[in-house]
Amino acid sequence: MKKIYETVRDMREDRDLRQKDVAQFLELSRTTYNHYELGHTNFTVDMIIKLAKLFHTTPNVLLNFDASPEITDPDLIRLCKIIKKERIDTKTLLQIIELSKTLRP
Repeated sequence: MKKIYETVRDMREDRDLRQKDVAQFLELSRTTYNHYELGHTNFTVDMIIKLAKLFHTTPNVLLNFDASPEITDPDLIRLCKIIKKERIDTKTLLQIIELSKTLRP
């Protein structure tokens, strides 16, 4: 199974982005970002969420929990936009996810 830093590097390259571009998006220096992409530093939860937004995918894909690389479900896209617009913090988002698991049929 791929490590997250390998998945992130592959997604960045697939989108023809430079490390500098992703580092700027994450508000890091390119050198600091390089340490993440080489696996020397672990990604934070906030970084994973930001990268998922940048790559138009889900954190599950970055963490290799899901095989589908792109978000295509219109409801999920709408939900992602609401999360971004309302600036829902990571803790609240994780609570929503846990609650949704208990409500599934």
